[in-house]
Amino acid sequence: MTISRRSAVLALSALALAAGLGEPRTASAAEDIPVGILLPLSGSVAPIGINNRRGHELAIEEINAAGGIKSLGGAKLVMIDGDTQGNPNVGISEVEKLARRGVVAIMGAYQSGVTFPTTQMAERLRVPYIDPVAVADSITEGRGFKYTFKVSPLASWYARDQVRFVLDTSTAAGKPAKSVVLLHEDTLFGTSTAEGQVKAAKEFGLEVLADISYPKDTPDMTSTIAQIKELNPDALLLVSYINDAVLITKTMKELGVNIPIIGTSAGHIDPAYITNLGKDADLTFTVGEWNVDIEKAGAAEIAKRFEEKFSVPMNGHAAETYMSTMVLRDALERAGSTDRDKLRDALAETKICGDANILPYDCIRFGESGQSPEAQLVVLQIIDGVHKTVWPAEVAAAQPTWPVPAWDAR
Repeated sequence: MTISRRSAVLALSALALAAGLGEPRTASAAEDIPVGILLPLSGSVAPIGINNRRGHELAIEEINAAGGIKSLGGAKLVMIDGDTQGNPNVGISEVEKLARRGVVAIMGAYQSGVTFPTTQMAERLRVPYIDPVAVADSITEGRGFKYTFKVSPLASWYARDQVRFVLDTSTAAGKPAKSVVLLHEDTLFGTSTAEGQVKAAKEFGLEVLADISYPKDTPDMTSTIAQIKELNPDALLLVSYINDAVLITKTMKELGVNIPIIGTSAGHIDPAYITNLGKDADLTFTVGEWNVDIEKAGAAEIAKRFEEKFSVPMNGHAAETYMSTMVLRDALERAGSTDRDKLRDALAETKICGDANILPYDCIRFGESGQSPEAQLVVLQIIDGVHKTVWPAEVAAAQPTWPVPAWDAR
């Protein structure tokens, strides 16, 4: 090591110690354990961020009511909020603030475009980071990170299952789909998912008539939807946050476009989609991470407690944030410490299986990249204002309506 390099390292170490980041934090018996919750709590996607936070809140309330972290003398978890405002730079700053406040781990940040850089900062600061919801493959793949753990499926898996669903359902209806149009917002979430959709469509033999990107929170979609109407695909694969999802559906109705919508969770799974559109939300499809009608022991009761507490149904994102908090609880119990490195090691050994996992697959665990390899998806359709699981057949609670009728016949 040269003198200049050594000086730089010493200077960085001094800064870290001054910020309270250099020494591992170990809780004494029954000492509160601060947990960073990093979400967009203001801005255009705040409704989804707030709903994601509810999953964390319910889980922490239940963990504390059951005696807290028993290996740490019954220590209680305390949520410390960081508001990203939906902005990557703000998110990075919030990670630094949360680390200085001594959080043992961070859970967030919903948007892939915010999660990607904030996981990088957490890695630099050696703070364990659990990603419950953000889907971009690049969050975990090829980075060699040791402190990032991703509960959510990869974006490419969403695309794969959207395409499989379109083919399975259209074939069962007697008119196999041959073409799709891709419509997605232009942040990392949209672009990474669309890349997966293009690959999946090619793999399964669907023609992509157009791959259309638009700026998130665009104020008008008229010309875009008119273009899609002219192309007349067999299905429209969407990647949209809540404001865009609502606007696109309204515009489709206005222009009389009766193409099946298959969303990619996000705006189409949010309760606000149904609240804003009312009956017009009906028959929309979306890939989802979970649904209350999937039969796993305890899931329906958890969903009931969620709705009683927050007066909205529990959705897939909230189920993921709930289970991610249970992943943190499990790791803290096994680590018996809030030392961040010991907690990281415990997270790497996570294995929560069977009925202990309410998500629609057997085990939450983490591979070498930090990705949960068993994560899988279902497809939901809004029927009479309620998301119903319609695919795959082995977990379906209702039959899908395909093709969708004209707006005035719904």
